[in-house]
Order: sequence, then C-alpha cells, then structure tokens
Amino acid sequence: MTILQRYVLREIWLPFVLSLATLNFIFMGGYLVRVSRQIIGQGIPLSDTLYLLFLALPEMISYTVPTSLLAAVLLVVGGLSQNNEIRAMRASGIDPMKVMRPAFLMGLALSFFMFVFNDQVASYTSFKLRLESKRMILKNPMSLIEPGRFVKISDSVTFHAKQVLANHELRDIVAYENPGADQAVRTIIAERGEVVSSKSGNEIQIRLYDGTISDADGKSVQSIQFKTYEFPTLGQEDPRLINKKVRECSLAEIFVKLAKKGLSAQDVREAWSIFHQRIAFAFGCFLFVFVGIPVAILVNRGEIVFSFGIAMAAASMYYILFAGAKSLAFQGVLPPVIAFWLPNMILLGLGAHFSKKSFNL
Repeated sequence: MTILQRYVLREIWLPFVLSLATLNFIFMGGYLVRVSRQIIGQGIPLSDTLYLLFLALPEMISYTVPTSLLAAVLLVVGGLSQNNEIRAMRASGIDPMKVMRPAFLMGLALSFFMFVFNDQVASYTSFKLRLESKRMILKNPMSLIEPGRFVKISDSVTFHAKQVLANHELRDIVAYENPGADQAVRTIIAERGEVVSSKSGNEIQIRLYDGTISDADGKSVQSIQFKTYEFPTLGQEDPRLINKKVRECSLAEIFVKLAKKGLSAQDVREAWSIFHQRIAFAFGCFLFVFVGIPVAILVNRGEIVFSFGIAMAAASMYYILFAGAKSLAFQGVLPPVIAFWLPNMILLGLGAHFSKKSFNL
C-alpha cells in the first residue's frame, strides 16, 4: 500500500510542475504582448517592464497552481485507469481511495500554502504593481498613448493620435473633452502635440499645436483656430500617498479596517467579501483533487492534451462561478459567506457524486 501511495504522489509531482511552468509561461507571454504596445518602445526601460511582470506573477500563480494540480491528477489517475491499474487494485483487495490518499493530502497542503501565499504575497504585489504603474506613467507619460486607438486618459478627455514619432511627438490628433453632463462635448483637432510630465513630477500636461476647437451646443457649432492649446493639467495621485484598496490588504489589515467606526455598509460588505473570497478560493486545490480523481477514473483516459483540456475547461468554469459570486456579494444580492462558499459547495457535491460512481461507495 505504501509503495503504491508513494508511486502516485511521485507521478503527480512532475506533471504538476511542468503544467505550472507551461501555464505561467503562457500567461506571462500574453502579458508581455499586451505591455509591448504600451510600454516597450515608449522610453520605459526593459528592466522596469520585467519588474512589472515580476509583480504580476503572484496573481497569475493564484490561478495556475490549482489548474496545474487538476491537470496532473487527471493525467496520472486517468493513465492508471486507462491501463486497468485501478481495476487491478480492486482485484487485489486494495482500496483505490486509500492509494489516492497522498494526492488528497497534497491538495490540502497546497490549499493551505495558497491561502498564505494569496494573503501575504499576492495581495502585497498587487498593491506594488499599481504603485509602480503609477510611477512609470509619471516618468513616461507617453505610455498613456496608443497610436491609432482612442484612449481615455482622464474622466473628461478621450484622446486619439494617428502617429507617435520617435521624439515622442504626436501627429494627426483628435480629442474629445466632456467637462460635465450639462456641458457640450468639445472636439479638438490638431496637427501635432506632446505629452509631458510637469516639473513637480505628479502631473501630466498635454499640449496641442496648430488645430481647431469646435463647441456644439445642440443648435449651432462654434469653431476657433489655435496655435497652442493646453488641456487642464491631468493630476496623477502621488505614489507616496496611495493607500491600499481592500483587495490589496491582508486579512489582518482587513480586520483592522472592520474595527474602525463610521464605515459605510458598502465598505463593510466589501471587506467581508474579500475575507471570504480569499479563504474560499484557496481551497480550490483540494477541491480540484477531490473532483479530479473520480472524474479521471470515469473518463478512463490519460493523454496529455485531453487531460490539459479538461483541466482548463473545468478551472475556467470554477473561476467563472467565483466571478459571479463576487458580483452577487459586492452588490448585496447574497451575503458574502454564502456567495463565495457556494462554488466550493457545488464542487464538493460533484466530487461526492463522482466518487460514489467511480469507487462504488
């Protein structure tokens, strides 16, 4: 029995590590493709871009660890079932459930690890990522502009530049300025412009040259030409004064917030939502093992592509359920303790059902 248990545990570890490396590589590649248009080529050093990638990695790991564990379980246990080894265990009087016990313990251990990791590491690096992104924008304001795309650079200004030249000069600019609901939208067209940081380093200034401004009040349109036009300064929050959002706090910090008086009902609901989300989400590793083992036996296939595909599909459904739970909890439709534990209860019920069929309990 012990030999079989060690064999199963040893066989799961290698596919788990390989799946984890593959998924993280895919996610990091997607992140680099996205930031390559916004950061690389805009004067931001590659080292700063890689630092942002490093800060984004822990949040990726929060999702890739449970998915990788599910893929490994499906691959290994599915292979045992496909090769009739599960049937041979039963014929020899060995309970397959006891043989799989190390896999359950591995899932439970990873759940506790992910709880600590998400609470202490992922939450902190999420805050640092937002902080460093603010600093990079202030140092390199041109990273706000994407050539050929409309970009909302503030609550009132939507900006489009057809070209961004090597000297950070903008060409063929169209901008829409909407000061408020009771004021007309102002359309600004300019031949060229520039985006610069203020001397204080905490504000961004946009200057346009050689263009026209058109104001429409519903009955008529008034246009004026200008040589130089400067948008109202776009203030950026000083990174030194940025506070953590609730989702970026550890559970200890959330309890400190809840102890304060004068919190609104929305603030209290958000804090409890993050509290239950962080704990419930961490148990995904154990639940994926609990469901994955009987499903692998029933499916009776241990191919890599097949197992990886099922793992991705199942994990996606689980994460969609959590996204729905988050929406219900934040909107006050369901109490957080119900909303965030409901996906786990569903998975637990499915695991019990499949276990009954696969192990004949």
